Amino acid sequence: MCLKLLISLIFIFFTFISQAEGSKKSDEKIQTKPENAEQNEEKTEEKNEKKLGFIAIPVVFYSSDTNFGFGAAAIIHKDHHKDEYVSKSNSLAMVFFYTLRNQMLSANAGNLYWDSANWHWKSELIFKKYPTDFFGIGNDTKPAAHEVFEPFTFKFENSVNRRVWRSFYAGISLSQGYHNLIKSKKGGLTQSYFKNHQKEGFISGIGLRLSYDSTDDSFSPTTGSFAEVAYHYHPFWLGSQYSFSRVFIDGRTFVKIPIPKFESVLGFQLLYEGVHGNAPLSFLPTIGDMDMMRGYTGDRFRDNYMIAAQTEWRFPIYWRFGGALFFAAGRVMHNFTDFIFEDIKYGGGFGIRFRLAKKKKINLRFDMGFTPEGYKFYFNLLEAF
Repeated sequence: MCLKLLISLIFIFFTFISQAEGSKKSDEKIQTKPENAEQNEEKTEEKNEKKLGFIAIPVVFYSSDTNFGFGAAAIIHKDHHKDEYVSKSNSLAMVFFYTLRNQMLSANAGNLYWDSANWHWKSELIFKKYPTDFFGIGNDTKPAAHEVFEPFTFKFENSVNRRVWRSFYAGISLSQGYHNLIKSKKGGLTQSYFKNHQKEGFISGIGLRLSYDSTDDSFSPTTGSFAEVAYHYHPFWLGSQYSFSRVFIDGRTFVKIPIPKFESVLGFQLLYEGVHGNAPLSFLPTIGDMDMMRGYTGDRFRDNYMIAAQTEWRFPIYWRFGGALFFAAGRVMHNFTDFIFEDIKYGGGFGIRFRLAKKKKINLRFDMGFTPEGYKFYFNLLEAF
C-alpha cells in the first residue's frame, strides 16, 4: 500500500462527503429561495467553497500481499484556485495504518498554492516499518527463493514548483531520510545481499521535477494525458551516506470509445525507473503490486532499472457497476544497456467497479490478476492508474 494511494483515499472520502453535503444544501436553497435570489445564492456558494474543511475517517483495505489493513486518516482542506487548465486546493493530510503482516506507516503530506496556483509548495513526512517480500536481485529470480526482510524508513521531502505554462509545472526538491535494516533471515538472500551493501545510513538529496496534466478527472480519467519526469541526486557532499541518483518517468493517456449507450475508456500507462549508485535495498525499482503488474506478489522482481507498460479497458455494465480488462508487461534490468524485450514478464486479468457517487467518478475496485506464477486479488478504492 503506497502513500499516494492512501492520500488519494483521504481526498476521495472528503470529496464524496462534501459533494453530498453541498448537493443537499443546494437542494434546500432551491426549494426555499425564489428565482430572483440566484445571484445571491451563487455568491453564498462561492463563499462556502472557500471555507476551511476538516474530516477524519477510518482506513480499511485488503490485498493478497498486505492482508487486511486498518488505520485512520484526517485532512484539512481549502479550495484555492481553479481556471481553464488547473484546479488546485491547499491541504494537510495525515494517515496511519497497520496491516495483519505487521506493516506500519505514518505519513503527513501538505500542499500549498499561491499566486493563482502559479506556485506550489509540497511537503511529505513519512515513517515506515514495512516487512517486505524479497526474492533476490534480477529478472530471473525463482518464486520458491522467497523470504521477508523488514526495513525502517524515514523520509522528509520538500519541493517548490512553478507553473511555467498552462498545465505544466517545473520545480526543485530537497529530501532528507534514514534507512535501516531491522530484521532479515539468518544466512538468507537479504543477508547475502548486505555483505556488499550498507545496512543503514542517512540519505540527503536534491531533485528536479517536470509535470503535465490535462486529464478530465483526478479519480477516473476518460480523456487527456498525464506525464511526470523526476530526477533525484543523493551525493556525499550533501551529507548523504548513500550516494545514488534516481530517474522516474510516468506517462498516461486516456481515450473514449464512443459506442452509443456503451461509452467505454481505453487507458495506457508507461513507467520507467532507474537507480544508479549505492541505493538502499528498499529504494531499488520493482515490478509487481496492486497498480502495475497485478497478479504478481508485491515487489516480485527488483533491480537497478525497471520498465513496464499496461493498458486497461473500462466499460459500463449496469447501473453503477462497471468492468475492466487489463494487461501489463515489463521487466527489471541490472544494467541500463540490457535488452528490454528479453524475458518479458506479463500478466492480465479482470475487475469489477462500483461507483460510490452519482456525479463523482469514485470507484470501489475489485481486481483479479493472473500471471504464469499464479493469481492475486485486490479490493480497494480508485483505479490502478
